[in-house]
Amino acid sequence: MRIRILRALVVKEVRRHIANRGGIVLGVLLIVAAVLLSVFNPTTADAGTAGGDLIGGVHHCFVDYREETDLIKQLKKRVPPNLASQVVFRKLVPQTVDRVTSDPPGTGRIRIHETASPSGVPLLKLGVWHPPGDPVSMYVYEQWLWRTMRELLHERAKSELLALGADAEKLPTGDTTQDDLWAVRDSFRGLAADAQRLLGESRPTERSKAIVPAVEITRDGLGAQPLDFRSTIATAMVVFALYFTCCYLLPTLNCEERERGVLLAQALSPASPLEIVFAKFLFYPTAGVFLAAILAGIYSPGVLNTLFFWLALLALASGFLGIGMTVSTLAKTQRSAFMGSMCYLMSVSLILFICSQNQIPLISYFAIEFHGPKIIHAAMTRSVEAKHWYHLVAALGLGASWMLFASWMFRKRGWQ
Repeated sequence: MRIRILRALVVKEVRRHIANRGGIVLGVLLIVAAVLLSVFNPTTADAGTAGGDLIGGVHHCFVDYREETDLIKQLKKRVPPNLASQVVFRKLVPQTVDRVTSDPPGTGRIRIHETASPSGVPLLKLGVWHPPGDPVSMYVYEQWLWRTMRELLHERAKSELLALGADAEKLPTGDTTQDDLWAVRDSFRGLAADAQRLLGESRPTERSKAIVPAVEITRDGLGAQPLDFRSTIATAMVVFALYFTCCYLLPTLNCEERERGVLLAQALSPASPLEIVFAKFLFYPTAGVFLAAILAGIYSPGVLNTLFFWLALLALASGFLGIGMTVSTLAKTQRSAFMGSMCYLMSVSLILFICSQNQIPLISYFAIEFHGPKIIHAAMTRSVEAKHWYHLVAALGLGASWMLFASWMFRKRGWQ
């Protein structure tokens, strides 16, 4: 292969896209979408509120109060860093306290009001409002609220006891830092303490007898990780960037060359069929990988420093390139090339869905679309395991097979 001819063929592809800027515009729109996904919904897995208005979830929680008491001031100071940008404190105007309010989609509300009961006992009213039909979306904010309130009220009770001359050190602390089961453990301990107190009042001689058994509660997660919608959307955008450049642009523009006679003119030029195919193999996957790397870098800049990510892009781009070149050799016109790419995508998606829902083995392993999203998602979420390397090897093998088949098809009937 001659470098000067390859350079001329690649420059020809670049100038075609500059003259027909539809593909460039779509690439820019993908980049803008990735920036908007990163900027306007900065939720993290640690916050537990991945998602947004489009897919549900609570990305902001408003904490409403009437007066900024010491309790509110302390609560503001104890917002954890992973929720600092999502918890918003709002002081209510007295005229709007009892009015029905409407908050933006994807938000929740906590209302705190300190008052006194009719008997004069201090009363702390806590209200939680969640999106309709989605109470679980407020889970992370409720856990922070209950845990922090328990700690603040414990500190207040301890200071009051000390002021009254009582032994405040005997006040049970309660471990609220372990996990979200601390309230359940406290309830069991309170039940046991009440039972022992009543037993001691009625039968002091049997005070040492255990009425309620000690309860130990543990919780552990399954091996699977929860689905993070932001990473899933980012993965889909990266995969789509590769599919768009290799399975859509390549077949349609190649068929355009055939319709206008440009492909035949290249065949009559000094360029060999291998050089023409290799130039396309250079341009389209390079453009797709470049666009996919930009999208992935916007979502997680650190992923660009990992070898697994680049190998995953190479495997997926080579597979999509072979598929796109095969479609371009079978299609006669731009319209048929477009329909062929879409029909292939829908057919493979349907087959993978049926295999997944009905637990049909082996068939999915022969589709690069089965392995590609898995390895891209693992690379972008930094959760690469041994199984993902097997998927990577399979994707590389399928990509090489598609490229060899596409080269053979192009040599046989690519000029027709």
